[in-house]
Amino acid sequence: MHAMIRTYETSASTAEIARRVEAMILPLLQARPGFRGYWAGRSETGVFSVSLFESEAEMDAANEQVRSIVSSNLAELLPTPPSVTRGEVLVSATG
Repeated sequence: MHAMIRTYETSASTAEIARRVEAMILPLLQARPGFRGYWAGRSETGVFSVSLFESEAEMDAANEQVRSIVSSNLAELLPTPPSVTRGEVLVSATG
């Protein structure tokens, strides 16, 4: 499994960002091959998201679509590119 964590610095409304993510990005990700999970939240400096996919290739393909949606529909709320951390998941657990 592979994970991608995006961290965006913003002072925009996190409620509006969450609304748009839920309406536009989440359905796209759920329809992608290899999708395993998605989480988004508020951080000290803005917002973050965590995406999980079975393979790196599936994660990369989904990321390209997400980048396009963010630049087209959230640019005024997320004006700077995110800090991205990505890699292979070595340990996981759910409760």
